[in-house]
Amino acid sequence: MARATKAELELRVGEAADMLVQGHSATVATTHAAEKYQLSRRQARRITAAAYELIVQDLEEVDLSRPQMTAKLIVNLEQAMQKALLHNQSSAVASCAKQIINLCGLAANTPYNNRAR
Repeated sequence: MARATKAELELRVGEAADMLVQGHSATVATTHAAEKYQLSRRQARRITAAAYELIVQDLEEVDLSRPQMTAKLIVNLEQAMQKALLHNQSSAVASCAKQIINLCGLAANTPYNNRAR
Protein backbone atom coordinates (compact mmCIF):
# COMPACT_ATOMS: atom_id res chain seq x y z
CA MET A 1 0.00 0.00 0.00
CA ALA A 2 1.27 3.49 -0.85
CA ARG A 3 2.33 5.93 1.83
CA ALA A 4 -0.21 8.53 2.89
CA THR A 5 0.32 12.05 1.63
CA LYS A 6 0.86 14.89 4.06
CA ALA A 7 -2.74 16.01 3.51
CA GLU A 8 -4.08 12.50 4.18
CA LEU A 9 -2.00 12.25 7.34
CA GLU A 10 -3.30 15.61 8.56
CA LEU A 11 -6.88 14.43 7.99
CA ARG A 12 -6.23 11.23 9.91
CA VAL A 13 -4.63 13.12 12.80
CA GLY A 14 -7.53 15.58 12.80
CA GLU A 15 -10.07 12.78 12.91
CA ALA A 16 -8.23 11.12 15.80
CA ALA A 17 -8.05 14.46 17.63
CA ASP A 18 -11.81 14.91 17.18
CA MET A 19 -12.39 11.48 18.69
CA LEU A 20 -10.14 12.26 21.67
CA VAL A 21 -11.83 15.61 22.28
CA GLN A 22 -15.22 13.90 22.19
CA GLY A 23 -14.10 11.72 25.06
CA HIS A 24 -13.00 8.55 23.30
CA SER A 25 -9.97 6.82 24.75
CA ALA A 26 -6.61 6.63 22.99
CA THR A 27 -7.23 2.92 22.49
CA VAL A 28 -10.51 3.57 20.69
CA ALA A 29 -8.94 6.26 18.49
CA THR A 30 -6.00 3.97 17.68
CA THR A 31 -8.24 1.02 16.86
CA HIS A 32 -10.46 3.20 14.69
CA ALA A 33 -7.48 4.53 12.70
CA ALA A 34 -5.99 1.06 12.29
CA GLU A 35 -9.25 -0.41 10.99
CA LYS A 36 -10.40 2.50 8.86
CA TYR A 37 -7.07 3.07 7.12
CA GLN A 38 -5.82 -0.52 7.26
CA LEU A 39 -2.76 0.42 9.32
CA SER A 40 -0.68 -1.48 11.81
CA ARG A 41 -1.33 -0.71 15.48
CA ARG A 42 2.08 0.96 15.61
CA GLN A 43 1.23 3.34 12.77
CA ALA A 44 -2.19 4.04 14.28
CA ARG A 45 -0.57 4.82 17.66
CA ARG A 46 1.64 7.39 15.91
CA ILE A 47 -1.48 9.05 14.54
CA THR A 48 -3.06 9.09 18.00
CA ALA A 49 0.11 10.54 19.52
CA ALA A 50 0.13 13.26 16.85
CA ALA A 51 -3.53 13.93 17.66
CA TYR A 52 -2.64 14.50 21.32
CA GLU A 53 0.11 16.89 20.23
CA LEU A 54 -2.41 18.77 18.06
CA ILE A 55 -4.75 19.13 21.04
CA VAL A 56 -1.91 20.42 23.23
CA GLN A 57 -0.91 22.96 20.57
CA ASP A 58 -4.51 24.15 20.28
CA LEU A 59 -4.76 24.63 24.05
CA GLU A 60 -1.47 26.52 24.14
CA GLU A 61 -2.62 28.79 21.29
CA VAL A 62 -5.87 29.58 23.06
CA ASP A 63 -3.96 30.07 26.33
CA LEU A 64 -6.75 28.75 28.52
CA SER A 65 -6.47 29.84 32.09
CA ARG A 66 -7.17 27.58 35.03
CA PRO A 67 -10.71 28.97 35.63
CA GLN A 68 -11.57 28.56 31.95
CA MET A 69 -10.35 24.97 31.92
CA THR A 70 -12.23 24.26 35.15
CA ALA A 71 -15.40 25.69 33.58
CA LYS A 72 -14.92 23.50 30.50
CA LEU A 73 -14.44 20.41 32.65
CA ILE A 74 -17.54 21.20 34.68
CA VAL A 75 -19.63 21.59 31.52
CA ASN A 76 -18.34 18.24 30.22
CA LEU A 77 -19.10 16.56 33.54
CA GLU A 78 -22.60 18.03 33.58
CA GLN A 79 -23.18 16.69 30.06
CA ALA A 80 -21.96 13.27 31.17
CA MET A 81 -24.35 13.41 34.13
CA GLN A 82 -27.27 14.17 31.82
CA LYS A 83 -26.36 11.27 29.56
CA ALA A 84 -25.97 8.95 32.56
CA LEU A 85 -29.39 10.03 33.88
CA LEU A 86 -30.98 9.23 30.52
CA HIS A 87 -29.45 5.76 30.62
CA ASN A 88 -30.31 5.20 34.29
CA GLN A 89 -26.65 4.87 35.30
CA SER A 90 -26.75 6.17 38.85
CA SER A 91 -23.12 5.29 39.66
CA ALA A 92 -21.92 7.40 36.70
CA VAL A 93 -24.09 10.30 37.90
CA ALA A 94 -22.58 10.03 41.37
CA SER A 95 -19.06 9.84 39.98
CA CYS A 96 -19.55 12.97 37.87
CA ALA A 97 -21.13 14.80 40.80
CA LYS A 98 -18.16 13.89 42.99
CA GLN A 99 -15.73 15.28 40.41
CA ILE A 100 -17.72 18.52 40.13
CA ILE A 101 -17.71 18.85 43.92
CA ASN A 102 -13.94 18.36 43.97
CA LEU A 103 -13.33 20.80 41.10
CA CYS A 104 -15.45 23.49 42.75
CA GLY A 105 -13.97 22.95 46.22
CA LEU A 106 -17.35 22.08 47.70
CA ALA A 107 -16.24 18.97 49.60
CA ALA A 108 -16.61 19.17 53.37
CA ASN A 109 -12.87 18.81 53.99
CA THR A 110 -11.59 21.45 51.55
CA PRO A 111 -9.61 24.48 52.76
CA TYR A 112 -12.39 26.72 51.40
CA ASN A 113 -14.95 25.19 53.78
CA ASN A 114 -12.55 25.02 56.75
CA ARG A 115 -11.55 28.70 56.76
CA ALA A 116 -12.35 30.94 59.73
CA ARG A 117 -15.54 32.96 59.36
